[in-house]
Amino acid sequence: MYATVKKEIPKDDYYLLKSCQAGSWYPSIETSLRHVMTTMGANFLDDPRQSSCVGCANHIGVIPFLPIVALNARNMSLASHSGRRNIVCNCPTCYSNLKDCKIILDGDSPMRHRAMAAVEKAGIDYNDSVTINHVAETYLANLERLQSLAKYSLRGLRAVTHHGCHYTKIYYKEVASGNFELPTLLDRVVEGFGAKVVDYPERSLCCGLGFHHIMLYPDYTQAVTRRKYSGIVEANPDLLVTMCAGCTLSLDMCQEKLLRELGVEKDIPVLNISELIALLLGADPYKVVGLDLHGVPIEPLLKKIGIPGARE
Repeated sequence: MYATVKKEIPKDDYYLLKSCQAGSWYPSIETSLRHVMTTMGANFLDDPRQSSCVGCANHIGVIPFLPIVALNARNMSLASHSGRRNIVCNCPTCYSNLKDCKIILDGDSPMRHRAMAAVEKAGIDYNDSVTINHVAETYLANLERLQSLAKYSLRGLRAVTHHGCHYTKIYYKEVASGNFELPTLLDRVVEGFGAKVVDYPERSLCCGLGFHHIMLYPDYTQAVTRRKYSGIVEANPDLLVTMCAGCTLSLDMCQEKLLRELGVEKDIPVLNISELIALLLGADPYKVVGLDLHGVPIEPLLKKIGIPGARE
């Protein structure tokens, strides 16, 4: 049983917040997102003036929080003055980082006053009227609309989901479906296209990425990912659905090595929710969804879904 959605999710007028992680590792996440928005006729803006939210630098402690607050006041100002005040993030870190900054900017703290002094000096008119959502929330809000546009379905397929930690565990009271212990946002969207979502041990465990830790301490991070996969393989899924480029990277690029260590001879295709929906709406698997950028082959999944054009 799903929990009642705890917040109002906007159905249109979206300001797309681009992600440095998605743009660097899986640019197909953002081309897929734009394809979905265009196909469903959404009023959205992909603003070239927008900067990174600098969320990664915030979490690894290499940039003080004050300039990050001022920088995101600019991003939120761009959204508010564009007429599309509903900021949509494809990255859970952008989602939580912007919410952190908005709390400061809408409050009355010394940091807020220092950030606003910088913003005003730069000639930026900060407006607090924006909303901040993850793109998966907008897919849930528009699910019937997307279902009516789908050219393919996931009927007969078993799926597992992985919700990003920075979506479920920071603003845990604002999870749109389920709760922080058992989030069901991705489940509801994927089931809406006909898949059977199956539970698995370690469902709430981190993907193991840990930002810079995957490069500095790969043995540690892969131990976490291996533990995650030890539960996933029990569910025997046809696909694994994510909502974060970092999670996608960890679960996709490390899979072959870790499943071999677990003694499992199986490929589990890993797709971000935007990539998956774009495919179901008929997007080109390579030009739009960029399946050749994935570590785990996606072609067997395309055949199961019935999508033509898979490269051998």
